Amino acid sequence: MKKTGNGSKKNTPVRPGVRNTSQAASGKQLAVRSKETAPSRVEKSTSSKKSSASSSKKTSSKKKSGKKAPVFAIVMATVVVLAVAGGACYKFGLFEKRYDITNSDGTVVKLTQEELLAEMAVDVFPQGIIINGVDVSGMTKDQATQAVIANQPERPIEIDISLSLDGISYPLDLTSLPIESNVTEVVDNAFNYLRPTGQETAEQLIELHNAREALKTAPAEYQTAYTLNTDSISPLVHDVLDPMNCEPVEAEITGFDTETCTFQHTDSQIGYVVDIDTAVNDVKALLDAGTYTGSVEVNAEVTEPALTGEMIDNEFGLISESSSQTTANSNRNHNISITAEKINGLVLQDGESFSFNGFIGQRTAASGYLEAGVIVNGTTEQDFGGGVCQVSSMIYQSCIKADLQIDERHPHQWPSSYAEVGTDAAVDWGNQDYAFTNNSGYPIAMYAYWDPNTSYITVAIYGHMFEDGVYIDFQGEQISSSAAGTTYVANGSLPVGTRNQTRGAHNGVTARSYQIWYDAEGNEINRVQLDDTRYATINAIVEVGTLQPDGTQAAFDAATGTVTPTVTETTPPSDTAPSDVQPSDTAAPTDTTPAPTDTAPVETTAAPTTPPETTPAAAPEDTGAPQ
Repeated sequence: MKKTGNGSKKNTPVRPGVRNTSQAASGKQLAVRSKETAPSRVEKSTSSKKSSASSSKKTSSKKKSGKKAPVFAIVMATVVVLAVAGGACYKFGLFEKRYDITNSDGTVVKLTQEELLAEMAVDVFPQGIIINGVDVSGMTKDQATQAVIANQPERPIEIDISLSLDGISYPLDLTSLPIESNVTEVVDNAFNYLRPTGQETAEQLIELHNAREALKTAPAEYQTAYTLNTDSISPLVHDVLDPMNCEPVEAEITGFDTETCTFQHTDSQIGYVVDIDTAVNDVKALLDAGTYTGSVEVNAEVTEPALTGEMIDNEFGLISESSSQTTANSNRNHNISITAEKINGLVLQDGESFSFNGFIGQRTAASGYLEAGVIVNGTTEQDFGGGVCQVSSMIYQSCIKADLQIDERHPHQWPSSYAEVGTDAAVDWGNQDYAFTNNSGYPIAMYAYWDPNTSYITVAIYGHMFEDGVYIDFQGEQISSSAAGTTYVANGSLPVGTRNQTRGAHNGVTARSYQIWYDAEGNEINRVQLDDTRYATINAIVEVGTLQPDGTQAAFDAATGTVTPTVTETTPPSDTAPSDVQPSDTAAPTDTTPAPTDTAPVETTAAPTTPPETTPAAAPEDTGAPQ
């Protein structure tokens, strides 16, 4: 225990208003010195002030003054001493309240609250803390942690687990599994036990002190816990059971013969399968429960492969097919043909995705594509790869009929002639893609071919056929439309009366499509409504000439396309008086009067004209030029 005081064995604190023995002695000595010197000072003072007084009065005055002066000096000296002592006490905290603190050996010391807190807040364990049998008294946390770890056994957990398969026991070596302990957590808890936080009252600190003192005779003991980390147990079980396990070998589809439309595949093999996953879980559950000795029964069974060669030969075939006739445009048909060749025979495994742009690539001259019609901003232009949208549309239709997952699809700006409304799929490099995922559970193959004799493009999907002859159809219907109008644009370079249509009109259409399921007899058994498709209303664009014969622009009404000729006003003769400025003598005046002409003046005021009929013609039928 920390001792405070004046250095004596027993600490005697100084309390306000009470003087100790040493102070009293000092006061007495001061008083004696005052008595010895006071008479001479008083006498000198008295004689100087009252020199004419009688001797009897002088004697009396000296006696009275001699009695008062020593008392006054003593009082003043005492005040000074007390003031100095009080200041020192205040400075060194001697006025702070001190408490009786009893130690475990029965000794009592007086400490302030701050001193008591400082004594218990040191960064070492108090006496009486034991962890795993290690006395950590007086150690820091790091020292205690190292001491406890050093005292741990090399393998605190002994494990004896075996695997039993068909009556034969196989030992399972789990010595590589890491054993973890909560040493750090236990050391932290023990270190913070009975440790003040700095927020306690004096009474609470005394209670903590008393509890800590009690540890010296009744130590607090802590025990760490050990756990087996079973995260890596699976490979250990596999090491034992894999040699006994003969897994089934599934037939693997290696290709698709586009001539016979059959799958090429490897052979399958029946397997003897040990239920290793269950064995792993059983061993893990045993260890997690703290049972480190025992035997785990392992189950095994004969397992047929999920996909056999026989299944591929008998259950795989045509799932869906879509076809449409192309145009007589040779460039367009060429683009369709080479695109079909690229995807013909493509095999997609279960879960694999297809992107038209990603697989076909950019349509350029270098990749073999020719220029043909494509839709750009509501009008048809020539660009490389025109016509490939007919291939992507046939793929889309076949995917719906095969019940595959559609990931991305965009309609054209207006319905196409080769597909029912709502069943087309537009593609545009860098902007629009068509993509789907094979979620059938089996591999699929794509067949695509453009027949030059019939000008038909066909896309079919082969795979595991639907059971019992079920098949799917894909149909679309128009459910609403909005008539297209005409947008008139003034063209100042065209003469009045001239009109030039730069874009055709296409009615807005909303279409609804259905995936319709049929049984083998052709009876509808299910109808699934798909997302509606909306084709934009595209107004015709007509340029209207506004250039008048005199080079000026006629008035133009953009709403109706009406052109109203304007009148050019002539400037009347000027009434301004001739200038008084005399012509210069250095040059003769120039004759600015025009020579007479026989040509009649031009008529500048146009007679009112009736504007041409501006009622827009009916929007053309949406035959939908192939894209």
